[in-house]
Amino acid sequence: MKKYLVTAFIFTLINYSLAQHVCGTDLHHQNLLKKHPELQQIEANSNLEAKKNHVTKRAAKYQIPVVFHVIHTGGPENISREQILDQMRILNEDFSFTNANKKNIRSAFTSRVGSADIEFVLAKTDINGKCFDGVNRIYSTLGVDMDQNDEPVKDLVYWNYRNYLNIWVVTNIASSGSAGTILGYAVFPSSAAFSKDGIVIRHDRVGSIGTASTTNDGRTLTHEMGHWLGLYHTFQGGCFDGDQVDDTPPVDGTFTNANCPVNGNSCSNDNPNLLDMWENYMDYSNGDCMSAFTFNQISRMHYFLSVTPRSNNITSNNLVTTGITRQNVAPVAEFTSSHKVVCAGQAVKFYEMTCKGLPTVYSWSFPGSSTPSSTELNPSVIYQTPGKYQVSLTVQNGYGTDVETKTAYLEVLPAISKGYPSFEEGFENGDPTVVSGFSHLSPSATRFAVTDKAAYTGSNSFVAKITTNSTPGAVYSFTTQSFNISELPSSVSPKFTFYCSYIQPNANKSETLRVFISTDCGGTFNQIYERSGSALAYTTAANYTSNFVPSGKIQWKRHGLASLVSLGYGSAKNAIFRIDVLSDGGNPVYIDNINMSQWYAGINTLDEELYSINLFPNPTNNKATLILESKELMPNSTVDLYDLSGKLVKNIYFGPMVKGKNEFEISHPQNEQFGLFVVKITTPNGIISRALIFSAE
Repeated sequence: MKKYLVTAFIFTLINYSLAQHVCGTDLHHQNLLKKHPELQQIEANSNLEAKKNHVTKRAAKYQIPVVFHVIHTGGPENISREQILDQMRILNEDFSFTNANKKNIRSAFTSRVGSADIEFVLAKTDINGKCFDGVNRIYSTLGVDMDQNDEPVKDLVYWNYRNYLNIWVVTNIASSGSAGTILGYAVFPSSAAFSKDGIVIRHDRVGSIGTASTTNDGRTLTHEMGHWLGLYHTFQGGCFDGDQVDDTPPVDGTFTNANCPVNGNSCSNDNPNLLDMWENYMDYSNGDCMSAFTFNQISRMHYFLSVTPRSNNITSNNLVTTGITRQNVAPVAEFTSSHKVVCAGQAVKFYEMTCKGLPTVYSWSFPGSSTPSSTELNPSVIYQTPGKYQVSLTVQNGYGTDVETKTAYLEVLPAISKGYPSFEEGFENGDPTVVSGFSHLSPSATRFAVTDKAAYTGSNSFVAKITTNSTPGAVYSFTTQSFNISELPSSVSPKFTFYCSYIQPNANKSETLRVFISTDCGGTFNQIYERSGSALAYTTAANYTSNFVPSGKIQWKRHGLASLVSLGYGSAKNAIFRIDVLSDGGNPVYIDNINMSQWYAGINTLDEELYSINLFPNPTNNKATLILESKELMPNSTVDLYDLSGKLVKNIYFGPMVKGKNEFEISHPQNEQFGLFVVKITTPNGIISRALIFSAE
């Protein structure tokens, strides 16, 4: 056994150079040891006490209140409640030894493993004593990545670690000491007073559904939970048994058992000489191989639950404080749902969040839905008609009744968008959140704004006003209107493209642009595009400048998706795009000519410095007026009307466009169905198309 674990930590750090996917707990702990040398002696004393105080199996399970802090900017990292519940299921199966894969444990170890008798429960009341569902969603002004060295994201939210087990869900975890991808990390019990205590985990390692990796089986959190309860890696001291546990066979190296070798035996100095136990949750093996804790590991975890700081988490008073233990009082009604905005026909699941007393009766009211009422605990409901709907929950027990009613709680949108995919936004008419159905997602301090300082065409563009004084990690975000992409003919490839102007201020600062798409009326978004640094900039040359303002078209670059079909979105009936810019405290990011159509942005654009165009009313029953204001004479011009298949339906005009106002009347063509048409204007300066809807209503 090792008296001190500094050597073990250094050994582990050396092995990290081989890593691809790693646990960051040792690295985090090593950083704390450097900042707080006294922690080494505290840890050594804790290990000695844990060895002396063998805790036997309990008659009842320990219960630990848990809160998930989901750090997000509205993207896939804002994981669903279902994904978190799936992780809780896996966690509790693993700690109660009811996991399905325990049947695969090899005979050499079946007598050494069992139930840890520990249950993790989502907290039912928050730090203010209000009803709570255990999931705390935090829109982050610091981005969605955790820097393990100074942990800024933890400053966004941190609940008292003596009451709650904090679990922060992030997108990435960075550390200057790791050569691999860190999947998660925890704070050891002995370190709780020296750090914001809890566990950090990537969203793609939470559970086994949603955004979760298909190769992990949700075992990252089981592994990190072991650390939070005082366990080291089984390979902590290599063959010298540095994990402070006697019944775990020593393992030579970090990734010795990555592939779960059936007869692997990396160390022969144990007596009896056993195979490596890659079934152990504290090794680095595949998630589907992990299946057990040994009895001495369980004893060690129980010891740390019996002493400060973990002991307060499991007290009867704390279980009442966090809502785990219900009181003999009337219940307080509260609820949440899987979505607040859904498409018509899409199922939405409701979750009761009742606290204080335990209800004996649940009565839901869903006026306007396919299920107007329900007595289920967590019912699923479908709304077929767009609108805003009230939801009500009544709960009752022998001590009283409570009702929670939320007016206009759920918004139901049309499943099929009325936005047709022949669209370009050049920001010439002002803020698109006012005139074009766009929406700001960011707080007012970090919103895109229309500017007349730069443009690819015309006079205006949309800019994320980032400067060297801006907060790194701040997110500038907006969504477009919705589009029915399936309206485009199958012969064309729908595109989402735009022009961007950006340059880095120096080699160390790099803004990031990301594009997302939603096909469920904005309920969830999937990332489909990302560029940063020189890949985002209009040039790859090291042409650095601060407070950048583009001076001409040469300083703009086209970005986006050349084919939405190849990504599986070609038949989407309700597509909303989202553009995020992540600040690094560098330079502004300008966007112009956002185009959702069969054409690329800019290629299908006349020089807007030479003209303005207006087509109204649109939609129209019978007639529309096209007005084109030109700053110069444009000979040999045409105005044509096409259907969506690309067939010419009618020539509206052929001849010169005069300098000044050109006005044309466009009537619904006889013998043609009502619906979407395309007005195509061709001049010597270029081509542009506008969608025109003839409606029978």
